[in-house]
Amino acid sequence: MKFSSRLHWDLTPNRVTELLKAKRAAGETIFDLTESNPTVAGFDYPAGQILSAFADRRNLTYEPSAQGLLSAREAIGPHPERLLLTASTSEAYSYLFKLLTDPGDEVLVPRPSYPLFEFLATLESVRVVQYPLFYHEGWSIDMHSLASSVTSRTRAIVLVNPNNPTGSYVKRGELEELLGICRRHGLAIISDEVFADYAFEPDPERVATLANVEDALTFSMSGLSKVCGLPQ
Repeated sequence: MKFSSRLHWDLTPNRVTELLKAKRAAGETIFDLTESNPTVAGFDYPAGQILSAFADRRNLTYEPSAQGLLSAREAIGPHPERLLLTASTSEAYSYLFKLLTDPGDEVLVPRPSYPLFEFLATLESVRVVQYPLFYHEGWSIDMHSLASSVTSRTRAIVLVNPNNPTGSYVKRGELEELLGICRRHGLAIISDEVFADYAFEPDPERVATLANVEDALTFSMSGLSKVCGLPQ
């Protein structure tokens, strides 16, 4: 059986993964500072209140809507007609890649970041091109490298705001430069904001969300499971 070439990924574990596996097998105590599953992080959930939601009789009514249940979209924001509910941000990425790209086109994604983009883009026959973040008294986007990475096949710039794993938000000055690049090249912005609610402290230079940006075609993605701390 020959499967699609889109699934030919190198799944060889890296050295950190191998070391972690060996230490767990040896029974060593491990403090995992990358743990992002809130259900195992010791939070006290209002279990009764959460479970009672499943007893609501409205759950027995099927009301199909391509954008997602209207009452849910109205609860999220003031412009439900501009909202689209998906099963996950992964599904949202798949829709956006289909909308914005043809097979062989490119999207720019940050480095460092989590490796999910490579898989999601490959499944849509889209090529990922990385642009670097650099650290100098805080993390910033290397705008020169980003602009130099744009080609005739580039269709969108992906932002992770705040970035995972750096925790850095897009700054106002960076956003102005990004919008200029998008206008010059006809690019869209995909802003992944699933952790935007978890800033440590206020920052006037921080762009908390790109939901109101109109100078370039912009898609802002959040996640109810992340906002509520309920990934299950």
